[in-house]
Amino acid sequence: MTESSLLRKTFTEAVAELGGTRRLCVAEVAAQGVTVFDLHRDEAGTPRGQGREVVRWTDSKDTPGGPGDRQAVLDAVRASAETTVVLVGSAPGDSRAEEAMEWLRAAHPRAFSFTRSGVRVETLLREVVADEPLCRSYELVVLRRHPATNRLELTCAPLFAIDTQRGSSSAVTVRCEPSDEQGTAFVVVAWQDRRPTPLSVHTAKVPPGRYEITAELERPGRVRFSGLPGLTRGGRSWTELVAAVPYRLEPSVGPAHLICAVEVSGAAERVHERLRRVSQMITTISGELDDRLQVSLVAYGAHSFQRKVLDDPVDVADWQAPAERARRSLELLEERVREREAVYRGYTGAAMVEDMLAEVASRLPPAFQGRTALLTVGDGPPHPPRAHHSEVLPCPRRIDWEQQVRRLEQYPGLVFGAICDRPPGREGSAWSRLGRDGLVRLDDAVDVRELGAGLGLMASRTQRIPFPLIETP
Repeated sequence: MTESSLLRKTFTEAVAELGGTRRLCVAEVAAQGVTVFDLHRDEAGTPRGQGREVVRWTDSKDTPGGPGDRQAVLDAVRASAETTVVLVGSAPGDSRAEEAMEWLRAAHPRAFSFTRSGVRVETLLREVVADEPLCRSYELVVLRRHPATNRLELTCAPLFAIDTQRGSSSAVTVRCEPSDEQGTAFVVVAWQDRRPTPLSVHTAKVPPGRYEITAELERPGRVRFSGLPGLTRGGRSWTELVAAVPYRLEPSVGPAHLICAVEVSGAAERVHERLRRVSQMITTISGELDDRLQVSLVAYGAHSFQRKVLDDPVDVADWQAPAERARRSLELLEERVREREAVYRGYTGAAMVEDMLAEVASRLPPAFQGRTALLTVGDGPPHPPRAHHSEVLPCPRRIDWEQQVRRLEQYPGLVFGAICDRPPGREGSAWSRLGRDGLVRLDDAVDVRELGAGLGLMASRTQRIPFPLIETP
């Protein structure tokens, strides 16, 4: 076995023996002076240490170290009976380094002693510590909801078992509930004797929903997460996090059907802004309801009133679809609007609101066990069914928008929300009816969570949950 291999083996065995009051002291004697590395194992079982330059030779290059140097060297490497001492001479042939090694060997006759030119003790120690298998298991702190009482209980999801080595990875699926301004905490603990010791705290401000995260063991004491956007190290203390856990998880809103009817005629920037608001609504509400939310996506434009130019019919891109599919359909709709912008302009005095209302009313199922919300997003008012004093051209199909609204009002559990382009005071009676349960304007800073709560699709009082939840088996 070479000197280098033997030194690595000695470091590996000494690091493995760390624990309790056991320490490792490595003295590197170089041409410039002496550097001492002190290692111990912290409460989480991770080897910790630091290097400190304790002596720099005070005499000239050709003169051996004086009495002051000798005493400084001996004082730097003081060790108890529980300390393993390793002496490394990295400058063979240097008179000062060789003399210092003699002083230390005499003071520590049981120490391991090595002489090797060019050895980088700090780098070798870091490699040995990183390569050490775990001496304690690592787990992720999560909350579990009791299925009967909704009481929240702190528990852990396994990440890495004892003897796991760096480079290993582990996947776990969790659910994030709304958190406070500091985000959801992802805390890794190390276990020993049925007692967890916090190892690291990361936080992420992520939308509510399910996340499959991957933990990678970079080295003992360091776990890196992927699958979480905006993850940062630090945050609140363990005590603060535990104190912030509510006693129980309040029941969320039940199943819901969100019908998003968006006008795709008008200026391109306006249309894209409407679609963005719809996307925000779907993302926010699905984050709380998850698979209990069904989404319908309906696009409507403007009548053309031109000969030989047919109207584009109301486009039902999705009906009672999962939120993820509706988001994909929304992306496709935006691409189509961008490619066929001129086709969607048409008549500017109104929009096909009445056609949209009739289409929605005809598609509603006989009954739905939950809340149904029609969210209309646009600018143009509906066409009247016949000539009107407003001089807005009547609907070519003579559809009465007010009759369709009354028809929808008879549907159990249906509420009306609207996001309209127009500035304050210009909504008109039609938009007031379409947004009777929640009306906001596109130019305002729309609080989609507040709008969702007003429509009964989200809890009005949001709990703040500091840890991720794991599904109850």
